[in-house]
Amino acid sequence: MSTGNSQPQTDIRQIEAEAREWFLLQGERALDGSEQVAFAHWMEQPQHRSAYQQLQQIDQTLAALAASEEGARLRQPSGLSALMETLRSYLGVSPLNGLAFACTLMLAVGIAYLAPWQGEPAAQSYASELAQVRNVTLEDGTRVTLGGDSALEAEFSEDSRRIKLLRGQAFFNVAKDSARPFQVTAQGAEVRVVGTRFDVRTGSKLNPAVKVTVEEGIVDVARKNTVATEDVDKGDSANKVRLTAGQQVKVDERAISPVSQVDATTVASWRQGKFSYRDAPLSEIVADANRYRQDRIIIGTRELENLRVTTAFTADQADTLVAMLEQSLPVRVFKEPDGRVVIWPGTVEH
Repeated sequence: MSTGNSQPQTDIRQIEAEAREWFLLQGERALDGSEQVAFAHWMEQPQHRSAYQQLQQIDQTLAALAASEEGARLRQPSGLSALMETLRSYLGVSPLNGLAFACTLMLAVGIAYLAPWQGEPAAQSYASELAQVRNVTLEDGTRVTLGGDSALEAEFSEDSRRIKLLRGQAFFNVAKDSARPFQVTAQGAEVRVVGTRFDVRTGSKLNPAVKVTVEEGIVDVARKNTVATEDVDKGDSANKVRLTAGQQVKVDERAISPVSQVDATTVASWRQGKFSYRDAPLSEIVADANRYRQDRIIIGTRELENLRVTTAFTADQADTLVAMLEQSLPVRVFKEPDGRVVIWPGTVEH
């Protein structure tokens, strides 16, 4: 007998259908930025999370079965009924629901596990919303802090740990594992470590250089596709460099900047909502501010993109940053009808 708190069967079926769509989509390819945010929103509901985790449980069960001695037998047609019975017993679902649920999953992912070959491990996706600072723990124990409107993919195997920072900024506190180097790629940069603490910030259209800053330990930074498994060649500073605590570089498709010194105690102060810049291009400051405010800031002319600025603000001041800039720089600020804020040179009439 159903109670007043029970969820209608149609709602449950809809949730399961949505869970299958998300699961299958992530099995096919990496989610794009908007999909990552939508999936994170969807997973906030307990019923959604439970449905998705059940799919993951079936996925893991199929992988375990494929690796067992029964795997060869289950690959035969006669082994199908045994597999279904095992799944029903393991998951504790009714025969009818278990059959419909598991068959759907088997058609999507089961063949990959019960075939003689197995594909590459699926990447896990993580994203933060606009103005959100999000802490996540990866499967190897590495702790990551994502800045506002940021996203990454994580893929682990027996001999490697690969991270792709898709956009935004992330601080990594890497779990030590000498057998599996930890590698981060971001646009034109590659970072390789074993265990350390460092920050990576992707570039923007206006300022595409990736910034890497080390808080603790040793980090090898290279232009993409030039990271070697051996020690960094100190003579190839245009392509790769080794950083220690309190050092920072910027990497783009052409070269790596000279190493600069920073205060190691203030690395990634954005985790506490504090942003500080010393002789930084205006485009970098605007790109950071845009990840913490609803209405975007636009730089009206190219001549302003590389205007050097020394300033500081907090996350809750992102909305008032343009007014602060107008007071201290030779610029004028205009708010457009669509909510955008446009920065123009102070001598130009709008």
